[in-house]
Amino acid sequence: MPDPPKCLALRGQGGYEASAMNAQARKLSLPLLIAMCLLPATQTLIAVYWEIAPAVTYPGLKALMIVLAVALLASYRLGKSGLCELAGLKKTNALPGLVTGVLLAGGILTGYYACFAGRIEPGLIVAKVESLGLLKHYWAMAIVMSLWNSLFEEFYWRVFILSQLRSRLGSPLAICLVGAFAFGLHHIFALLPLFDWPFVGLFTLGTMAAGGVWTAMRVRGYSIWDCYVSHILADLAIFWAGHDLILRAQ
Repeated sequence: MPDPPKCLALRGQGGYEASAMNAQARKLSLPLLIAMCLLPATQTLIAVYWEIAPAVTYPGLKALMIVLAVALLASYRLGKSGLCELAGLKKTNALPGLVTGVLLAGGILTGYYACFAGRIEPGLIVAKVESLGLLKHYWAMAIVMSLWNSLFEEFYWRVFILSQLRSRLGSPLAICLVGAFAFGLHHIFALLPLFDWPFVGLFTLGTMAAGGVWTAMRVRGYSIWDCYVSHILADLAIFWAGHDLILRAQ
């Protein structure tokens, strides 16, 4: 029986991954890379902020991003083992993901109850959730979004985009900073319909900080599954705060 790909037998422990390592991404043109970084913001602008046929544009643009990312990753021609290494598909006990996820979720909920719960106008959130027809199915939506959207974002940002940042930036710090900024940028259009500008700016910085943590985990060699677990817990904390605001508006 053939041995499994080497990357699947590794554990996601710390240490700067020498593979940006051994599996090298094919460098995209800078305009194409910028376009791919801005595509999530375009989707959020059209489907969430402008609400142009969101039932079509949201999944449609998401599918487009997946197809483009998969096609470009396939063009690297690294083989199964190389792609596994590039994607960070390593065995893990999930402890790094659980620890960082609990810390992020705890920070989100502590900040919310200590600083924001009594200052945020909940009417905007209620109106947006109602306009999308999700108020009666809030927790179903929250669970699906936490599981699915976190998986998509980890694939898109911490596999595909990160592979390109590694091919262009030599410094781990630069990779983390650029990855964090690009990841947080598209959240602006998701936040604009929900909050006033000061909160939009502050919460966007929060998403950038979280993106920086997950990018740093990948740069340090942790499994993509750890980033996914951490991301799920952070998203569930955000949805908990959102639900609390909805209850306060009733």
